Amino acid sequence: MFEGHKTKLILALLILVVISGGYFLYRSLAHKQIIEETPVIQEFPESPLESKPLTLDKEEIKRQLTAPLGEAGVLTDGPDFRIDYIAPDFFQVEIKTTNIFDARENAVAWFKEKGFSEEDICKLPVTFYLDAEVARKLEGSGIVFNALPDFCR
Repeated sequence: MFEGHKTKLILALLILVVISGGYFLYRSLAHKQIIEETPVIQEFPESPLESKPLTLDKEEIKRQLTAPLGEAGVLTDGPDFRIDYIAPDFFQVEIKTTNIFDARENAVAWFKEKGFSEEDICKLPVTFYLDAEVARKLEGSGIVFNALPDFCR
């Protein structure tokens, strides 16, 4: 008597597992398709970035900022952005918030507070990129994110 019920129960569980697996597979493929169709667009310069000569006083500011770091290190790290230095002459700003426009402005302001002009910031060079979590949150938003400061184009 219980044999028939056991078989039906096992069959029902097997069907439930197959249907659940199919559903989760469908959802993951549908989600993947949405992500592939609507990415956050990050623009990067076509040619490799190279530093350009700074005036002697600006070279001294750069040297004072980077000398304690050696070949690479973090210049500043806040809630909205982090600025990394990579020798010999590369400054990367990681945007750590979805409020990317304010974070970019604040990072540029940091360089200006240290004594650099907009022209100097372009010459260093300074580039921006999105933190992986922020990029994921902004997927499908249609936001075009440029790696260079707006005034360096």
